[in-house]
Amino acid sequence: MQEMNNSSSEKKLFELAQSARQNAYAPYSHFAIGAAIESENGNFYFGCNVENLSYPVGTCAEAGAIASMIAGGDKKIRKILVIADSKELIAPCGACLQRIKEFADDSTLILLANMQGIQKQFTIAELLPFGFVSSELKK
Repeated sequence: MQEMNNSSSEKKLFELAQSARQNAYAPYSHFAIGAAIESENGNFYFGCNVENLSYPVGTCAEAGAIASMIAGGDKKIRKILVIADSKELIAPCGACLQRIKEFADDSTLILLANMQGIQKQFTIAELLPFGFVSSELKK
């Protein structure tokens, strides 16, 4: 876990994720999550969870933010922030950690926030030290 500095980009990520969270579609769990990405190029993208009555076909907030980033033309995540209104901080699920890894390097930051602000910061390497990488397909 790295020390947090609450830079202007992190404040913007927090605001975007918080705003996206308010638009989450969570009629079944009633648990809204927002995510925001700062790309390597300094652009910002966001997403929210979108549930579905058929639970497995819902979309995580991180997946939505990544899709937005790809649609916007960026391919690399510098930082991603995840926010929920919860006593416990919400980290990306295993599938989303692998999704983040696809567009990250080991120093990509994952910021965990609650409604009071950013509380913890990790690198993708800390949260997913043995994620699947494309070089493994060539073996």
